Amino acid sequence: MATRRPRHWCGHYPASPGRWARVNSTVLAFDYGSCRIGVAAGQNVTGSAQGIATLTTGGVQGPWPAIEQLISEWTPAALVVGLPLAFNGRETPLSLAARAFGKELLERFGLPVTFIDETLTSVEAEALISSATAPGKRVVDRRKSLRDQIAAQLILQTYLNEEASRTSLP
Repeated sequence: MATRRPRHWCGHYPASPGRWARVNSTVLAFDYGSCRIGVAAGQNVTGSAQGIATLTTGGVQGPWPAIEQLISEWTPAALVVGLPLAFNGRETPLSLAARAFGKELLERFGLPVTFIDETLTSVEAEALISSATAPGKRVVDRRKSLRDQIAAQLILQTYLNEEASRTSLP
């Protein structure tokens, strides 16, 4: 019987066999952007996700020391990267950068990386923040940071929901 591919699934870089075998596993998700990377953490057992950090991509070493610290702290069994697709479903230049980021994650940390369609997650995150906060110039930078974390949370929630539905199929 063929395995059903999740609706938002956009590819996978497998790691060594057995890495995802843990029943109670933590997963980290990344909303990759050219300036910032939102990060979320979640559990496959509870199916819940939460934004945990916003990293900057600049600097000599880029985001890698911070990512290494998060991976050390959260000890995830798998990683998820949001893949920004165009509305017609085609890949964009940022999609290629996100795929390169995912490949670098695999090479540096040896964890499986799954790509999830992140279309409109940043827009949805911005709408959630706008409805919950008062407008004002002082909150703009904080809102950008929150937007990236919430977008990563939405990406991870999509992944967790699809993994739960895939594993519960007869």
